[in-house]
Amino acid sequence: MKILEYDQVNPLMVLHLNLLSLCYALTPERVALIRRLDPRPFPFFALYAVDQGVVVGQVGVFRLPVATTEGAEDVGSVWAVSTHPAFGRHGIATELLDEAHARMRAAGLRFSTLETSRHRGAHVLYLRQGYDDVATLVSALAERKTVLRDTDLSAERAAKPQFHLADSIFQKVAAGRLGFTRRHDGFMTMMVETGEVDEDELWLISREREIVGYAVAKASEGVLVVSDLLLVDGADAALAVAALTRESTARYVRVIASTQTHVASLHRAGYELATPSWSTFMIKPLITDITVRDASRLMGIGTERFMFSQLDTT
Repeated sequence: MKILEYDQVNPLMVLHLNLLSLCYALTPERVALIRRLDPRPFPFFALYAVDQGVVVGQVGVFRLPVATTEGAEDVGSVWAVSTHPAFGRHGIATELLDEAHARMRAAGLRFSTLETSRHRGAHVLYLRQGYDDVATLVSALAERKTVLRDTDLSAERAAKPQFHLADSIFQKVAAGRLGFTRRHDGFMTMMVETGEVDEDELWLISREREIVGYAVAKASEGVLVVSDLLLVDGADAALAVAALTRESTARYVRVIASTQTHVASLHRAGYELATPSWSTFMIKPLITDITVRDASRLMGIGTERFMFSQLDTT
C-alpha cells in the first residue's frame, strides 16, 4: 500500500470513496474551488491510501488559525477521514493519520484538532490516536409554540452582497476571546461558494436596523435547525431564535449551542436540552513536551472566552 497526495491519485476514485463513506460529493471541481478560495488546506490537500491502484482511504489536512493566551497560532485539523468499505479494519485510517500528524509536526504545529460524534466508530480510533474530548455542543429542542415570543429582534435572510456583514459581526464578537476567533478574509462568502453553507441558510439578526448577530438555519421535514448562532453581548439567544422562527413554518426548532450563555437562555425559554450531545471537539498534542491540558489553558477551553463553531472546525 502507498500513501499519496490528491494530485497523485484518480479523482474519480476519490469522489467514489467520499460518496461511499461520507455521502459527500468531493468532485474535482469542488476540490479546485476549495483550493482557490480556502487558504486552510495544506498544499497537498489530502492524503490517500492506494492499494493495487485503488484509492482505499482518505484523510484531509487543514491548518486552522486560532488565538491563544500566547498570541496567534495555527493548529492542524483532519477532516473527511474515510475508508473504502471493502478495506475496513486493515489499519488504513491509522496509517493515514500517522502520516498527517507527521506532516503537521514538520510544519511546526503543536496540536491537531477535529470534530466528530462520540457514537461513531471513528471516535474510538481518534482516542487510540491520542485525541481527547475537550468540548461539546449542546442540542436544544422545542415546539414552535414554545419558541415564539415577543422580541425586538428581527431575522432577514442575507443576500450575497451582505455576507461580509456576517464577517464583520464575527470580528466584533471575537475581539478579546480565544480559540477559533481568527477567520480569513471573506470567510462567509468562501463557506457559501464552496458549498459548506447553502446560500439561503445565512440569516442576519438585527435590532432596530443594527445587526447584532447571524445564524445558519435551515428548515427540513418540519424542523428548523439553527446550527450556528452568533450574537453580540446583550442579544438574547432565545429571542434571536424566536425571530428566526417567525420567518419559518416549521413546527419544531432545534438549536445547536456552543456557549453556556446561549444554553442558559434556551433553558430559561423552555427548550429540552441534551447536554452533552454526541458531538465532540477533540485535540491531540503533536509534540512530546505539551499536553491537552496545555491546549485547554492556551485556548480558554471550558470558559466563556473559548470560541468555536461547526463552521470553524473540521
